[in-house]
Amino acid sequence: MAAIRRPDRRGEWWVDFRYRRKRLRKRSPVQTKRGAEQFERQLRQEFSEDETHGRNPFAGPPPTFAEFAPEWFDRYVLAQNRVCAQADKRRSLARHLLPAFGRLRLNEITTELIDAFAARKLNVGLRPKTVNNLMSILRCSLVVAHEWGKLNRVPRVRWLKVPDQPYQCLTPDEIERVLAASTSGFWRTLITFVADTGVRFGEAAALAWDDVFLTGPDPHARICRGASLGTIGTTKNGRVRIVPLTDRACALLRDLPRECSLVFPRRDLDDTRALLATHAVDGLHRACKRAEVRKVGWHALRHSLATTLCQRGVPLRDVQALLGHSTIAMTSRYAHTTVADVRYWMNRCWNPAPGADGHQVATRPETGA
Repeated sequence: MAAIRRPDRRGEWWVDFRYRRKRLRKRSPVQTKRGAEQFERQLRQEFSEDETHGRNPFAGPPPTFAEFAPEWFDRYVLAQNRVCAQADKRRSLARHLLPAFGRLRLNEITTELIDAFAARKLNVGLRPKTVNNLMSILRCSLVVAHEWGKLNRVPRVRWLKVPDQPYQCLTPDEIERVLAASTSGFWRTLITFVADTGVRFGEAAALAWDDVFLTGPDPHARICRGASLGTIGTTKNGRVRIVPLTDRACALLRDLPRECSLVFPRRDLDDTRALLATHAVDGLHRACKRAEVRKVGWHALRHSLATTLCQRGVPLRDVQALLGHSTIAMTSRYAHTTVADVRYWMNRCWNPAPGADGHQVATRPETGA
């Protein structure tokens, strides 16, 4: 049935039609005949899309974001995300997303509102990468709402441009000085293990003696677990990898007492909980201070190994396998070109000089890595 005029309702335009033998009557938001006809076509299209995606077209309006967020967190986030990601999403919802979108129904969250949200967060001093993380959490929740049949369309999210993020790393000489200045025993073994293998701190904290193989021609460790906020679970990408052990790491591990099932346990020797990076970083900072090297975190040791391997010509695929990166793009960020490398090739190209074969061959400079 086409849009009709209802004189008994102050002459307002309504749509009144049947869909799948059910009657629908709604007031047109635009009070003209053309507006009512357009509204009817829109409703019919939405009903058709609902049926295409297996949703009930007569289920009523979608929930508000405040109503949907707890359900999404309990059914999706707790099942799919690690503990640290769960904590991050919980904070982001409480501090940013619920205050901005909580009162809106899911279908009322538009690209325009998301753009305005991003602009407000930038104005209060948040970095573009932080704002992108917030919008990523919002989009993830809306995608899940769409998959669960609570939302017809997921609004487009326009990501902010993020400049390249610098990372801290130490030179091989600085690493040696830090190791020499570290406290012998537990701390020197932990720092050496992380620096020589490039594992994430959570992977080192969750490492069990059953996964360390010090005998045989190729000593190695099997990285099959990770820790997040003290909770032991899977690795970051859920994969298992093998990392070779250097001679000095093997020697230190052999001398380390086996007081519980974990290689690097907490002080209370509770092998159900892992050592926290925020607690353990003090031992690394003390070694840096004694070695007169700038203070760095545990992840800087991982960056340092990756950078050194790339600068010394190790293939990116091998570095990727060692570090456990999911994509080669993540590994390639360490393969930066130094000024000395560029100058070497420029000299070879533009400054020929007489030599044994009539041209001088430039000597490639040492990169110090």
